[in-house]
Amino acid sequence: MRDMRHLLSLLFSIFWLSACASTPRLPASATGLQGSLVIAGGGMDERSKEVRRAFLERRLPGPVGVIGAASSDSLGSARRGVAGFNEVAGGQIAVALAFDSSDPALADDPDAVAMIEACGGLWFTGGSQARILEALRPGGRESAAWLACQALLDRGGVIGGSSAGAAMMSDPMIRRGRSASAMSFGVGEEGVEIGQGMGLFPWGLVGQHFLERGRFGRMIVALSETQTRFGWGIDEDSAILVDRATGWVEVIGANGLALFDMSELRASTGRWDGVILSLLGDGDRVNALTGEVVAALGSSSIIPSGQRQEELVIEELFSAGALKEAVHQLVSTNRDSVFLREDAKCALLRRGVNVRAWRPREDSALGLTSAAGLRLDLYGMTY
Repeated sequence: MRDMRHLLSLLFSIFWLSACASTPRLPASATGLQGSLVIAGGGMDERSKEVRRAFLERRLPGPVGVIGAASSDSLGSARRGVAGFNEVAGGQIAVALAFDSSDPALADDPDAVAMIEACGGLWFTGGSQARILEALRPGGRESAAWLACQALLDRGGVIGGSSAGAAMMSDPMIRRGRSASAMSFGVGEEGVEIGQGMGLFPWGLVGQHFLERGRFGRMIVALSETQTRFGWGIDEDSAILVDRATGWVEVIGANGLALFDMSELRASTGRWDGVILSLLGDGDRVNALTGEVVAALGSSSIIPSGQRQEELVIEELFSAGALKEAVHQLVSTNRDSVFLREDAKCALLRRGVNVRAWRPREDSALGLTSAAGLRLDLYGMTY
């Protein structure tokens, strides 16, 4: 704690005037909220610097506070995050904040909380989202640190995170679980575990490493059980930029967001029919209040042509990229449905009445596609 107090003293000597200067009162927003979120799906690679730059563009005066509480090596994880931001910024703009799930008292320590208050933005690294909650909302309560995070957003600041730092954004949040187990056992230790989240993103559940790890099964089950309308599945090396004041969300990354809308769900035991699915990429936008999808500027519509084709069957339901491949095959060829199966678990992806598909102009040669208004049925087969 002595090191933390020394760091605090140095931090305030540099940033006190900018962080604590009189902040203009922000105008009323369409949502009643303020601030921005940058939510990354983990596995960051080619888009990492782009995501960090987008985060830095949205911060208030003051340092970037990096919180590594999701990791068993919280300070080491935070320091690696600091190095990443300093590299992008070309200078010393980030500082590691030593919150840790093993020391929940820090969530109400005045010195530790003051460090959050001095920051212009906060970034949460990956690991276990449950550890983040144990560190900042111990016992599920509104700790001083949690309130300081909310206050940062209320001032118009930005909070971001990757992997576990993405999953913790909603409340409730998905703690862990596999898609096949979720279909078999529902919500609980054997299926998909759901717990309290940070509650920074109020428009649905957030999933990370999404398409790469085939997590749409556990997302659909979790949405159904919590009666939540929207699920935001963010793939690896991708992110969403959230304007909390307007409710608009923009995608970074090719096929970076799988959006699930449960407004027409028909659920029964072991079956979830009528899920509305949109698969979105770079520059595509979503109104988080209504689910309206707007294609990126310069996109070109995809209109299937040629002879009608038979239903395609994909044998690995939850394998890496299976859902993305199913969407691509459905909207780019003249067929009405794609069937995915694995053991006794199945999904039927089909065209909706108002389905739209498009391709970013600059990526037309790569075969990347976005689509909105597809229908997905998920169920277990009976023999």
